[in-house]
Amino acid sequence: MADEEILPSQVLTSILMRMFEFAPIAMAISTSDTETSSYLKVNDAYLRLTGLKWDDIRGRTLTSEGAAISSPARDRRHRMLEEDGGYVLEEVDIRHADGTIIPTLISAQRTIVDDVSFDVEVILDVSARVRHQHEIELALRASARTDALSGLPNRACFDEVLAQHVERMHESEKLLVLAFVDFNGFKAVNDTMGHAAGDEVLRTIASRFRESFRTNDFIARIGGDEFVVLLEVDPAHLSDVEPTLTDAMDRIFKPMAIEGAVVELGAAVGVTMLQPDDDVTSFMKRADGYMYLAKQTGERLALVWLGHPGIAHPGGRVVRSRR
Repeated sequence: MADEEILPSQVLTSILMRMFEFAPIAMAISTSDTETSSYLKVNDAYLRLTGLKWDDIRGRTLTSEGAAISSPARDRRHRMLEEDGGYVLEEVDIRHADGTIIPTLISAQRTIVDDVSFDVEVILDVSARVRHQHEIELALRASARTDALSGLPNRACFDEVLAQHVERMHESEKLLVLAFVDFNGFKAVNDTMGHAAGDEVLRTIASRFRESFRTNDFIARIGGDEFVVLLEVDPAHLSDVEPTLTDAMDRIFKPMAIEGAVVELGAAVGVTMLQPDDDVTSFMKRADGYMYLAKQTGERLALVWLGHPGIAHPGGRVVRSRR
């Protein structure tokens, strides 16, 4: 060991200070007293992370108003420094000068030099990782709410959206109309042409649904060959609902070419409007019941619609069918 070259303390200190100042990771040195702990030195990465200027925080206590780190867990971290001498990768939100909250992981070490206690913090900005995780969670949530075959919202998504609409529409000036659509003849396609052809039929029908309604109308596939449409309707335009739905069904269920063959399906459509005493269950049950009434007509395309008394179709049932 005699041949080892020992760096003079001043040279070593200078090197360490340059490492501190130019490190790409935020670092801060502060005094150790819990109540009056104040900044002694921060590096440029810390100032970039927080958006603060050194002149703004020099000598300020860490808990003063406007401090970058204002966390209820600060006292716990100070106890860890006092009792354990440090902590590693604690999750801490830092407030940037512009108000943005930045998630970070902080590690700290308490050091005593000449009987004076100092705390050194190393701060990792993990906002990119948090954003990525959030994007993954959103994608997973969207996937869980989307029917993989048709690309439309699925039953779970429909149940959630319907509940939101029912709650909101009781206080809305608009009316909420639900159309329950059940295919006629779809089983025969699967039985005679195979499930691959049936899947192609469903994708084609789903595409036609999107093309036939407004972007703010909610469409979902809730079962094998069952679709639903939620419409928010201005009372002045309620009389347009039945012809709009009838025309849409004509377009959606026009003949289609599948695997070199022409496939012609139909649909039974039950339509109803949210009533003041409705909940999700009664609303859905009534639309389902009207769909079965339409199914009983035996027509290729049939629609049963109960209008709003006094506005359209007073108190009666309207049946529209297409052979």
